[in-house]
Amino acid sequence: MLTYHNAVSDKLIIFLDYDSSIYQIYSKDNQLKYRLNHHDISSFPEELSAAIFSSTYLQLVNSKFALCPLVEEKIDPFFQLNHGTGIDFLTAQNGTFKIGYEKHQSFDLLTKKLVNTNVATDIELLFEYTSKKTHKHALYFYEHQGILSIIAWRDNVFVLSNRYSVGNTDELFYFVMLVIEQLEIPIQKIYVECIASLDNYEEYKSLFKNYLLSFQHTTILDFKSNEDNSKILSHFFAQCVL
Repeated sequence: MLTYHNAVSDKLIIFLDYDSSIYQIYSKDNQLKYRLNHHDISSFPEELSAAIFSSTYLQLVNSKFALCPLVEEKIDPFFQLNHGTGIDFLTAQNGTFKIGYEKHQSFDLLTKKLVNTNVATDIELLFEYTSKKTHKHALYFYEHQGILSIIAWRDNVFVLSNRYSVGNTDELFYFVMLVIEQLEIPIQKIYVECIASLDNYEEYKSLFKNYLLSFQHTTILDFKSNEDNSKILSHFFAQCVL
């Protein structure tokens, strides 16, 4: 994937973290053509500057966020309650909630470079992915850069989305079990799914084996070894929009 040959039917998906980004380009039949790890988030990749895409997606990962009910007129108090004042944030909504999310420092640069960009946070994409599942009680999680992100459902109702700072798998285990306990989700009936490499899945499975009856790996992932976590998540979230 050292050389990229542009076709106007190509789709660009940008996985944007705080200090790095991954540019993924898919063909019209959704096959990965090109992947670029771009660590200078203050610039747009020169090799893509003249390219034209049929659609573009900007996916913000690990950003600060807050949710509120649709009936609330403004989300500002909810965001400020969670993260304080002085943070520039954007808003969006779906059919279930409003979301306020921190505006990435590269946001204006990228949206000026791109045309008709579809912007979404990882939380929104994960919600859409989990809302299509049929489990009555469920919890989905992934860890990235020391941040654990969780979405939980109880009685077929979305009940929580949150992030937790974790330094090791013991802390990850603690917060997953804490969410289940605090939300009073029946531990014998809950379906738990992690988005991770197969190696990490096996580690997590061993960790939870005496506590959870159903612990699964995201089926759209086909990574056989402990790949870089950014690569795994960028692949997963790309599949959410393709």
